[in-house]
Amino acid sequence: MSKEENDNIVQALEHSGLCREFTQDEILSLIEEKDTDIKRYEKGSFIFEEDDTPDKLYVLIEGYVEVSKMTFSGKKILITTIENPGDMFAEVYMFMGKGKYDMSAKAVEESVVLSVSCDFFENISHNIKAGVSAKIRKNLMSIFAMKAYNLSGKVRLLGCGSIREKIALYLIENQTASGQITKNPSREELSDYLNVTRPSLSRELGNMEKEGIIKLDGRKITIVSQDKLEEYL
Repeated sequence: MSKEENDNIVQALEHSGLCREFTQDEILSLIEEKDTDIKRYEKGSFIFEEDDTPDKLYVLIEGYVEVSKMTFSGKKILITTIENPGDMFAEVYMFMGKGKYDMSAKAVEESVVLSVSCDFFENISHNIKAGVSAKIRKNLMSIFAMKAYNLSGKVRLLGCGSIREKIALYLIENQTASGQITKNPSREELSDYLNVTRPSLSRELGNMEKEGIIKLDGRKITIVSQDKLEEYL
């Protein structure tokens, strides 16, 4: 591994919830453990697939990963996208002792991913010094709490009765004080996330723009009328 590649890994992990409050030396000691691995995935390749055994957690170093689930009818439901270096995914499955994944993770573009096996956590107190072990436990608790919070938001979203209600809730939960939306997914990604068809989403967004509720500029969405938007909550 080159110095540049090593620096990229350390920099990504500095932004990871798993390594919050870690020093660079502590991060280096983590990635040098025998139960950790760093792998490059080509565009379109799977990090894991449905029915694989969940025995690792993953941290994105660089690239873009999509986590999705296929229904029996063949429809893809987007669970989440992993696009920020340091973002962790699939950790819940490993700790809940589930026998197999019911979702898959695929590299949307060439990606580098750090994996940490369950063996590392089973022997965590012996693998690394006590201070780092305590940090990891604390960080994992914070991550699980945030995951639970985000999941409750997804449940609220799926419980909305109309496409417009789903759009309104999504925009309000991802807006800044100026009305800008912090996430700008493609129409396909957003339709998968909201569990609606892409044509229906595009049509409803167009209607909302005509009514002066939002403004569209490519992927960018800006809230024009907060009051009108909140009527659909």
